[in-house]
Amino acid sequence: MVICCSVILLSILIAGSTAFGQFGFRKGIKVGNNWATISGDEYPESRQALAGGIAVEFNLMPLFSFELDVLYSPRGAAQEGIETKLNYISVPMVLKKKFIPVGIHPYILGGPEFNFLLSAKREDEDLKDLFTSEDFVFVVGAGLEFSFLRNSAYVEARYSYGLNNIFTDPDAEDAKNRVSQIFFGVLF
Repeated sequence: MVICCSVILLSILIAGSTAFGQFGFRKGIKVGNNWATISGDEYPESRQALAGGIAVEFNLMPLFSFELDVLYSPRGAAQEGIETKLNYISVPMVLKKKFIPVGIHPYILGGPEFNFLLSAKREDEDLKDLFTSEDFVFVVGAGLEFSFLRNSAYVEARYSYGLNNIFTDPDAEDAKNRVSQIFFGVLF
């Protein structure tokens, strides 16, 4: 339900971008890499995979903005070289604080992220019933934005800290997603 509402809101905002342009509305794309693990002793190795999606940024005031992303975000972990692949649609909603008004803008960010499980597999085995369909995490990060005219390119690092158990079995070990991410993107 939350993802459906987010996608509808994002579509409306993108369609009306010319109307919102004067208020500091920008849209863009981002692509990067995830290094994911699952907390606990069962999954000692990380899973590395490409991530990416779309971003919408609303400038709330000078040097302060709100960003909503819709991302494909592979997560999971490995055990003895065998990967457990958890693939999510992630919807982070972060506040960004920039520190320099022109040129190169260093910034920090933080906020909640809602994840919706698309698939869960180990080798050819479907494990989706073993994992919860939603995951709630908190995201923190920092980045550098390079402005040129009304467009920007940026690089950012994020860390996602899972807050709820991702296993459906209440007797299973408490396990949470932990993800380090690096993104490259453009806003226009």
